[in-house]
Order: sequence, then C-alpha cells, then structure tokens
Amino acid sequence: MKEFVRRWKDVLARVGMLPVVFLGVGLYRAWLSTFFRYEAFPTVEFFDYAVFEGAIGVVSLLVVAFARRIVPLWCNRVIVRACAASMVGGSALVVIACFWLRAAPMKYAGLVLAGAGLALLILMWSEFFGSLNPMRVAVYYAGAIVLGECLKWLFAGLDPAHIAVFSVVLPLVSLSWVRRSMRQLPEFDLPKPMGKPRLSEVPWKPILLMAVCTLATGFGVLPDKTLVAGNIAGTVLMALFVFFGVLSSSKWFNFDTIYQLAFPFMIVGLLFIAPQFSPESQMAAACYDAGYTMLSLFVAIVMSNIVYRFGIAAAWLNGIERGIRYLAESAGWGVFALGSAFLTRGQMDVLHIGIVAAVAVAFAALFFTEKHLSAKWGINLKGDPGEDDVFTPGMLAMRVSDLSREHNLSPREEEVLQLLARRETAARIADNLFVAPGTVKAHTSRIYRKLGVRSREELYELFGQGE
Repeated sequence: MKEFVRRWKDVLARVGMLPVVFLGVGLYRAWLSTFFRYEAFPTVEFFDYAVFEGAIGVVSLLVVAFARRIVPLWCNRVIVRACAASMVGGSALVVIACFWLRAAPMKYAGLVLAGAGLALLILMWSEFFGSLNPMRVAVYYAGAIVLGECLKWLFAGLDPAHIAVFSVVLPLVSLSWVRRSMRQLPEFDLPKPMGKPRLSEVPWKPILLMAVCTLATGFGVLPDKTLVAGNIAGTVLMALFVFFGVLSSSKWFNFDTIYQLAFPFMIVGLLFIAPQFSPESQMAAACYDAGYTMLSLFVAIVMSNIVYRFGIAAAWLNGIERGIRYLAESAGWGVFALGSAFLTRGQMDVLHIGIVAAVAVAFAALFFTEKHLSAKWGINLKGDPGEDDVFTPGMLAMRVSDLSREHNLSPREEEVLQLLARRETAARIADNLFVAPGTVKAHTSRIYRKLGVRSREELYELFGQGE
C-alpha cells in the first residue's frame, strides 16, 4: 500500500511539472467548437462545416506541395503571420457576418480564412510533437485534449457574445504557445529544413484508416450535433486513461491498448447514430467521442513517432494525413447531402451500415498487418545511392525495430533501445520516458542481456556505429 501511494504521489508530482504551453492543442480544439457546437452563431449552418473543413484540407495539401520552401513552419515569419491573420481575421469576419451585417459571402470568406489558418497551426503543432519521444507525445496530447474539453464545458455556460470573443482570441494564444513550446526544446531536436520528399516514406495504412473514419463521421453529421455532456465525458475519460497510463509506467499500458480501445468504441458510436437504432443521445455521444479520441491519439502518436524515428519533415507528412482526413470528412458530408436528397430512408439506413462496415474492415486490416507502434506502417525507407553510412536516422530506427522483434524486446525496452541508439544519456532517457533513472538502468540491463552485449560500445558496434 505504501508503495502504491508513493508511486502515485510521484505521478501527480510529474503532472504538476508539465509546462502548460505544451497543451496548446487543446486551445484550438476548443476554438473549433465555438463556431459549430453551441448554436451561438445564428447563421452558421450544416453546409458551412464542410466549407471550413475543406479549407483545412486544401491548405494542408498546399503546404505539402511547397514544403521544401517553407518548412519548418513554426519559425517561418511569413507563415506565422499568415496563420495569425487568417485565424483572427476569419473569426472576426464570421462574428461580423453572424451578428451585424448578416452577409453570407462574408461568412464563407471568414470560414475559409479560419480553416486555412487552422491548417497552418495544426502543422506547426505537428512539428512540435514530431520532435518528441512517443511517451511525451502521448502525455502532452492527452493533456491538451483534457484542457480543450474543460474549455468546451466552460463555453457551454457562456452567452454568444463571450463565445465570439473567445473565437477571436484563442487562435493567437495557441499560436503563441506552439512557438514558446518549440523554444523550450533542445536545438538538436528542432525540425530541420526539408530534403527531397519520397512518397515511399508515407505511412498510408494509418492515414487511410483515419480517412475512412472521418468520412463516416461526416456522413453521420456528428459535428453538426449540439455538444452534450456525453461528448465531453467520453473524450475526457479516454484522454485521462492515456495520460495517467503513460505517467504511471504500468506494465498493462502500452500503445496497442489505445488502438484496441479505439475500435470497439468507434464502431458502437457509429452504429448508435444510425436512425434505426435511435438510442439515448448521451450514450451515443460518449461512445463515439471516446472512440474518436483514442483513434486521434493513436494516429498522432504513430505519425509523430515516424517523424521522430526517421527524420521525415513533420509538416510534410502530417500535411498529407490532415489533407486527406479533412477532405474525406467533407466528402462524407457531401455523400450525406446527396443521399438525403435522392435516397429513401431505408436506403440511407443501408448506406449507413455499409459505411460502418467499411470502418470495421479498415480497423481489421490495420490490426492484422501492423498493430505495434514500432511497425513500419507500409514505409519503404531507402538510403541515398552512394551513401557511405547506411545507418541514417531512418535506417537506424528500422534496425532497432528489427532487433526488437528478433530478440523479443518489450515495447518499453524497444523505446529505451531507440534512445540508446540515438546516444542519449540515462538521465535524458528517464526524462523522455517519464520514469526514474533506476528504471532506465533496469531496462538497459535487460536489453543488454537479450542482445548479448555488455556495454554501450558493444551496442553501438551492433548497429554499425563503432567509434
């Protein structure tokens, strides 16, 4: 009992040490809800969300197209100013169009500008998370989700005038926080200018899974539904589960757990919104948001881990994922609108079940092929011809993954091995994994024993890194 109390006191102490600015993703998540979840903006309607999401998708893909010229985004002054002007200016236009002039062209211009700015902000945050070990990504991203949900609950009790003020202010705060977060990272962890991109380095499997799920979301018209307690409860419970699961260093928790919980909650949530089921709305909202939260966390961790391990440009890689995700959700809205106009109620029910089945197939395909965080996710990484040192960061990460599977390393041991291969100190490894230095020594000892080495020098030789 004393050991249990001591352990959780240590966990809570770590929570108090987390920099608040690292949780800025929660601010833009809350900002999204100001326009679409409270019915505070009287002229924002069903079709408008598709316009907003479409703008995010298009600008994300534009960043991909021009990535070599503009990344890293967070320190590109032109991009930063464009992000601030788009989000604040777009929000202001929507506020003016909804409360004073009631001009539809102004409202749509505002939504497009706000969506374009949000795309840039999302990709700046992806650069931050791509500079972190997956353990840190899980903690900070989950913590940011909790912060965002708390703000959403706060907004639910405000009148439209106050919500309008927050819609203009929050983007600037989140933008400020991402830049402050980046400045707290060691210089060698900061994103570098981008080299020549290779489509073979794109992890298409999790990207396509997210696209199928967001298409189903758009078809279910979920973003158009009023925010209820079930939405917040489902999201917060799952985010807290991940947050404390990582900090507790419990043996039962690993990243596969996130994926395994995402699947049933997503399927149940999507079934619950089918008209023929007509369930209690709180349960449907809680199940859906729990599943979508776990899926979002899983994809964020996978994408960030790929950037962290292989040195791929975060804005480029996440631009592809976000572009496809948001355009798929807009397509879901389009399918729903067309179906509602031309199909009978029974035909729409069949189409809904078919889309849910597609989500189940997508989950199963990913689960049975590459279900571990260390999987290659379909990436085919190749060294440049003529390179003398084939152990580039990406190839080294692949080598670590292969050795982990060959010698039956646990997920935690593989995380330690990844950091050892990067020549991190024991203290820095402990900091990255939120564990005590003694725990790192214990993991290192087991790794040495399983790999048949006795020192770091022998370990480096195993990777072809000998002095």
